[in-house]
Amino acid sequence: MSKAGKINFHLFCALSFFSFGTAMMDYFLVYPSRVIVGENEFVEYHALLEAAIVPISVIPFFIITLQNIVLLWSRPANVERALVVASLACLLVDWASTILVQIPMNLQLNEGKNLQLINAVMDTNWGRVFLESLQVVFVLVMMVKGGREV
Repeated sequence: MSKAGKINFHLFCALSFFSFGTAMMDYFLVYPSRVIVGENEFVEYHALLEAAIVPISVIPFFIITLQNIVLLWSRPANVERALVVASLACLLVDWASTILVQIPMNLQLNEGKNLQLINAVMDTNWGRVFLESLQVVFVLVMMVKGGREV
């Protein structure tokens, strides 16, 4: 494996755990906090959250998706291609859920507080929690297997 491939693998593993951590903070702390924010402050609070999520969560998630694609061709010899494909599948289905389900609901919340919609965002988010948890398990397995070579 090339030096660039090793660097990509290490950064992919590190960023995957970073991304997982920021996502879980968002899902289990930030999302529920929308319920307790007052009606008058909600639009401003929601705008703050939406602006902060792009550099903290979305960009790293995009980067690990690209890095995962690179791993299809450049991965440690001990890491099976199937693990890389499984990780990428989790990421791509997560992107689909984000784009098709979560973003439209969050855009509606830009208009104002809606408890029913906030609950729908949290309820539909369990699929993403599962996918991101499973993806980071695949990364952990890759680290254990790839750590022997890298």
